Amino acid sequence: MFKNQYLLTNKEIPSQKDITEICIGEFTLYFGNDIEYYTVQKNDTQITLLGYVFHCYNSLSEQELIENLLTLSKAELLDEIDLWCGHFVLFVGNKNIKVYNDASASFKVFYGEKDNNKVLGSDPKIINTFFDFKEDKNTDKLKFYQSDYFKNNPTKIGNETRFKNLLQLVSNHCLNIKNNSIERVFPRKERKELTQELASKKLIPIFNHLTTLIEKRHTVYSSLTAGYDSRLLMAATKNISDKVKYYTFKLPNKKEDYIDYTLPKKITSDLGLNYSFVRVKELPNKIKEQILNSYDYPKIRPFEQYRNIFNKNEKSNILLVGFVSEVAKNYLESVTVKNGKDVVRAIHLPDNNYLEKYYQNWLDKNQNIITTYNYEILDFIHWEQDITNFAGQNTYYAHHYVRLFSIFNSREILKIMLSVPKEKRDGKSPIFFRYLIKNMWSELTDYPFNPTLKDKGILFMKKIKIYPFYKYLQVKFTNHGKI
Repeated sequence: MFKNQYLLTNKEIPSQKDITEICIGEFTLYFGNDIEYYTVQKNDTQITLLGYVFHCYNSLSEQELIENLLTLSKAELLDEIDLWCGHFVLFVGNKNIKVYNDASASFKVFYGEKDNNKVLGSDPKIINTFFDFKEDKNTDKLKFYQSDYFKNNPTKIGNETRFKNLLQLVSNHCLNIKNNSIERVFPRKERKELTQELASKKLIPIFNHLTTLIEKRHTVYSSLTAGYDSRLLMAATKNISDKVKYYTFKLPNKKEDYIDYTLPKKITSDLGLNYSFVRVKELPNKIKEQILNSYDYPKIRPFEQYRNIFNKNEKSNILLVGFVSEVAKNYLESVTVKNGKDVVRAIHLPDNNYLEKYYQNWLDKNQNIITTYNYEILDFIHWEQDITNFAGQNTYYAHHYVRLFSIFNSREILKIMLSVPKEKRDGKSPIFFRYLIKNMWSELTDYPFNPTLKDKGILFMKKIKIYPFYKYLQVKFTNHGKI
C-alpha cells in the first residue's frame, strides 16, 4: 500500500507493514521503506526530508544539506531551497510545520482536514484509505472529472482534485499545516534580464556539476528524441557521456521510421555512444489493477514506460529526462490572456465553466505579483499547471519503479533560464537552447531539431509574422471541445 507513498497526519491509523514512522510534533509521518529519508532536530526545530537532492553549487549530502538549514533564517532557507535540484518533500518545524517540495512539485503533496484531523499525503488514494473525502458535487466540476475527456487525459487542474476540500501543493508554493494555508515562495525578487551569453556562463558550470554528482551515485541513462529538450539534456551530459547509456522509447502507435526514433539512433551512432531502443509494453492486468488501487485516476503510460526497463546495476539506476526545461521555452507562446476562458483555450483544455472559473481565480490571485516581478504570466501558468500536473506527476508515477530525474528541476536553474529575453526562448525554435547546446557539445547542432511538417509549418508562419495572429484567433474563437 505504501510503495512510493507517504502520509502525515495527527490521526491515529492502524499499524502498517513495510513502512517507516517518524514523529513530527503532534503528527506522525508514515512512508514506504522504498523512500529515501533524512531527519535532524535541534532545540525546537525539526527538519525531515523525503526524497533526494543535488545542490547546484556544492557537493553536500542530503543530511548535510538539512543540517545546514537549521542555521538559516526563513529568507535564507527559501534562498537555499531554490538552489536544490531534486525530487523531494521537505518538512520544517515540529509545532508550526511548513512543507516545501521541488521546483516541479514532482514529489506530490495533497492535503486537507477531516473531522478536526489534518492530513497530507502523496496521492488522494492513500489519503482516502484512512479518511473519507467525498467527490465534489459542484455540477460543472463534476462534469469535467466525469467526462470522457478527463478519463482519457487524467491531468489534474492546478491545485485542485476531484474531491471536496482536498487540495494539491503546486510548484512555487509552501504549505503551513497549522491552518492549511498556502504561501507563494517564488518569485520573491524582480526578474533581472541577462543575455544568453551571460546566462550560459552561469548555467553550464551548474549542469557539469550536477551531472558529475549524479554519475558518482548512479548508473546513468539519458532519454533522447528529436526535440530540443532531450538534446539540451544530452549536451549537458557530455562530460560523462562515456558512462551514460542513452535510450529512446518505442511507443506502440508509432512506426519505426518516426523521426524521434531514427534521429537519436543516427546521432549516437555517429558519436560512438552507448544507445538502446526500449519498446513500451502494456502492463499485465494484475499489475495494472495494483496501480489503479494505489493511485487516484493515474496515467498508465508512465508505469508502462518505466517498469523494469533496465537491469539492476551495482550503482542504482537513474533515468535523466528533459522534463521541466519547457518552463523556459515560452511554451504557450505570446498570446494575451485576459480571463479564465482565454487561459483554458491557451492551455488547450475544453470549454467548461469550472475550468474557466478556476483560471479566472488563478489570474486574480497571481497575475499582479508575477508581472510586478517582471515575469511572463503564461510561463507561470505553464509551470504551475502543465509542469506540476503533467511532467511533475509523471515523474512521481515513474518513481514507483525507478528514479526519473530532470537536471532542470531547480528554481535556481529556471530563474536563470527565464532571465533570457523571451524572443530567445521561442517554443518551436529556442535560440537560447541552441546556443547552450552549441557551447556544451557543438556536434549536436549539426543535426535537425523536430523536423516534422507541422513544426516546419509553424516556423514558416512565425517567419512571415502571422503566427501570433493565428494564436490570437485560436484563443478567442477556437475551443478544444466543450464539457
